[in-house]
Amino acid sequence: MSHICGHLPAIWWSIERLAKDWSAKIRPLFDLFAATMSGPLDLPQSASPKSLILSGGRHGVLLFHGLSSSPLELQFVARGIQRAGYSVRVPVIEGYTFGHHLGQPKTVGQWVATALKELDQMLATYDTVSVGGICLGAVLALRVAALRSDRLASVMALSTALHYDGWGNPWFTPLLSLARYTPFARRIRVRERSPFGLKDERMRAWVARQMKEVGESDAGASHLRVADLLKARELIALVRPSLSDITAPVLLLHAKEDECATPRSSFEVASRVQSSRIRCVLLNDCYHMISIDREKERVLTEMVQFLSHSEEERSAHASGRSKVLSLFESRKGTDQ
Repeated sequence: MSHICGHLPAIWWSIERLAKDWSAKIRPLFDLFAATMSGPLDLPQSASPKSLILSGGRHGVLLFHGLSSSPLELQFVARGIQRAGYSVRVPVIEGYTFGHHLGQPKTVGQWVATALKELDQMLATYDTVSVGGICLGAVLALRVAALRSDRLASVMALSTALHYDGWGNPWFTPLLSLARYTPFARRIRVRERSPFGLKDERMRAWVARQMKEVGESDAGASHLRVADLLKARELIALVRPSLSDITAPVLLLHAKEDECATPRSSFEVASRVQSSRIRCVLLNDCYHMISIDREKERVLTEMVQFLSHSEEERSAHASGRSKVLSLFESRKGTDQ
């Protein structure tokens, strides 16, 4: 077995080289893959998504939804945070938000530039600002946090996806990197399938109906473009080395049974950021979409409490008082 494992890198390189050279023998295999995994090119769509803007206090909270989704998946926590006295914004991003693809395809750099522009507008408007997101939106939040960390009150990452290593991913997920060598990669669509990130069976059935009727749901789009999944990997590669630039307090919320990305991603963030305060919470009764699944109330409570303590801590530092003590302060602690 060790003899075989020693040859695995060479075998993988050979496969990738064949794909890149596009030999006549391998092309029919990719054609079959595309025909099998692609969804209809003309998916039903609802009206163009709108940014969710909720006015509140002088502490602004900027949240990013997941890839090919919409602000709907963060609506519950966003409204709860607003009720707690904060101003909240969940923006749409061209080329990233489902149903918001105008003109030429957008690059990862353009995604980040748009997200950074949203953050800078919040910083210019509010006394204090926190940033967060879910799934790839959490990765996007970590990227802008690395670029503006000294100006942020806190960072909140939900179901962070640095590794797509969950039990519910399609078998071909490790092979997606080969798709970048295929001329039709942008036309390939991978169909979302049950459990749609939801442990709650009633919510899961409702999401399935939404996807069938309008092509999207509160849990995201019914299909994901392989081209976008490749961009997701680019963003992850960009974020990972910049995690050490994050010094603002960080909240990490992750489901133990996340079928998309295991808690390994959150643990990696916790081990790399240079924050003075890190809280990592593992949830027992939900899957990937923790913002709308069975433990959404706890997710909201954790976020509001973290925002409150971060605000108190920031005020204490600004006034020269000693650091506020709380159960949230343990360095790189993990609660279950």
